[in-house]
Amino acid sequence: MEDYKSNSHKSKEKDINKVVSGVKVKKKSEVRKLADTFISEDIDNVKNYILMDVLMPALKKAISDVVTNGIDMILYGETGKAEKRTASSKVSYRNYYDRTSDRDDYISSRKRGYDYDEIVLRTRGEAEDVISCMDELMDRYGIVSVGDYYDLVGIESDYTNEKYGWTDIRSARVVRVRDGYTIKLPRAVPIN
Repeated sequence: MEDYKSNSHKSKEKDINKVVSGVKVKKKSEVRKLADTFISEDIDNVKNYILMDVLMPALKKAISDVVTNGIDMILYGETGKAEKRTASSKVSYRNYYDRTSDRDDYISSRKRGYDYDEIVLRTRGEAEDVISCMDELMDRYGIVSVGDYYDLVGIESDYTNEKYGWTDIRSARVVRVRDGYTIKLPRAVPIN
C-alpha cells in the first residue's frame, strides 16, 4: 500500500522559524496611506507611457511635418494647400475606447494590493536574513505570504495574512529608516 500525503491544513503548514531578535511595527500614517494610494509603485510604467505614448508620437509628428513641409516648399513654393487635411483636423476616439479595458485592469490591480504594517528591524543583517529566508520559501513553495513574512520577523498575525503575498520578491530591498531598517517589498497581491 502506498503512503499518501495528508491533505489536512496541518500537513500543509510551512516550517518557518523567527530569524530576527527585535522588531518594531510602525502603523502607516494617514499621509503615507494617501501617498501609497495616489503615487504609483510602477514608476517604470509611467516612464514608459510618457516616452512611448507621449514623446515618441510627438517626435514622429515633428519629423514628419519638417519633411512634408520641406517637400511642399520645394514643389509648390509654400507649405502646401490651405485645404490640406492634417491628422490634427480629425479626432479619432478609437484608441480611447480600446484602452478603457487596459485602464480598468490597471486600476483594479492597484486596488487588489494588501496593506500591511511597516516592520522596522534593528540591523541591516537581520533585514537581509529575512529576505534570504523569503527567497528560500519562494524557491521551495513558489510563493511567500504576508503571514510567512510576519512569522519570519516574529510577529503574531491573523489568518487573512495567509491570503496575500508575493510570487516574486526580486525587487525587495533593505532601506535605512530613522529607527533601524525596513524591507521594501512589492505590493502584496491575493494568492490562492
